[in-house]
Amino acid sequence: MAKTSGLFNFSPFSSSSSSSPSPSAAADPKASPPMQNESERVRNDNPRTTSAGFDPEALERGAEAVKKIAASKEPKKVFELMKKQEETRQAELASKVAEFKAMQAQAETERQKVIYEEQKKLAQQQAQIKSQMARYEDELARKRMQACCFPFVINNN
Repeated sequence: MAKTSGLFNFSPFSSSSSSSPSPSAAADPKASPPMQNESERVRNDNPRTTSAGFDPEALERGAEAVKKIAASKEPKKVFELMKKQEETRQAELASKVAEFKAMQAQAETERQKVIYEEQKKLAQQQAQIKSQMARYEDELARKRMQACCFPFVINNN
């Protein structure tokens, strides 16, 4: 096991599995790569891209296309075919983007509808509570009036 005081001290490029660091690496601080702070590292929120934000997929497709064109007997036809395939692919991606945006708009509309319905229910409940409070206060006022003005109610029973 390597020492674990603070940061790990190992080279990710070494192929040896020894637990002690090599004497030359320990003696020469310039030999080991400089450690970067977490705040200095480039964050990769999209796992399909590299840390610099470059998507290598298009480059790989282009390299494959060049190989196919170079190996073909009729490179112009192959190029035109690949161009049409790429245009088709781009059109499909654009339609997926449009579909996704439509789905987002529909979800937002549904969310707004739900909010409106909840606010409407709340307003109805508040109106009902206000009406009940008014009836109760009216009833209390009547009872006060009866107690004040008619303190002796004669029962005929």
